[in-house]
Amino acid sequence: MIFANNTFTAQSGHADEFTGLMANMLGVMHEHGVKAGIKVTVSGTNTTEVLINSVFEDMKSFAAATANMRQSKKWVEAYMALGNSAAVVPVDSFVAEVLSGYDEVPSLSEGVIMANMWKAHEGRLADLKAGMSIAKEMHMKHGASMVRAYQIYGGRYNGCFGYNVSFEDMTAMGSWWDSAREDNEKFFDEAGKNPSAEVQAQIIMDNPAVIGK
Repeated sequence: MIFANNTFTAQSGHADEFTGLMANMLGVMHEHGVKAGIKVTVSGTNTTEVLINSVFEDMKSFAAATANMRQSKKWVEAYMALGNSAAVVPVDSFVAEVLSGYDEVPSLSEGVIMANMWKAHEGRLADLKAGMSIAKEMHMKHGASMVRAYQIYGGRYNGCFGYNVSFEDMTAMGSWWDSAREDNEKFFDEAGKNPSAEVQAQIIMDNPAVIGK
């Protein structure tokens, strides 16, 4: 499974124009058959960021969809509208490959996502992946709706491995957090004795309150 991301933030004083452009781009992607959605950061970033995420069965599907959109006049117009707008500040973009064991269905997370970006220490990648597998079982046991681990290509987290825990909504995340707290502490106490990676970012994001409403 391939996961693609484009991240933007709004220029101060241009929120109405910004949200309209984000909704328009998402709509154009849907018209071209792309599974895409929007998330907004709740914590973990310097400013509120808007993420347009899309998923594809494999790299061949991603490449075909990208080529199809680039030939579309409507997509080009939406893309140029972003580039020409004083409201939109591009922040980041990347493509990621979801690891085996986390790619059961090429679908988007329904609600809240806790994203953790990890940079493996030299020679310790296999240990990082093993730790993620243990964490997945633990986090699903405590009520997460989905766990995804993925390798990132490009952007500010180039070379990192992402680990996302997803929930239906904020209420579900809060219940999970409290339920999993003791097991999480034990897990990180043990992992911290000989860490395989260093965390680069921890971000909580949710569905937008205004975009597309």
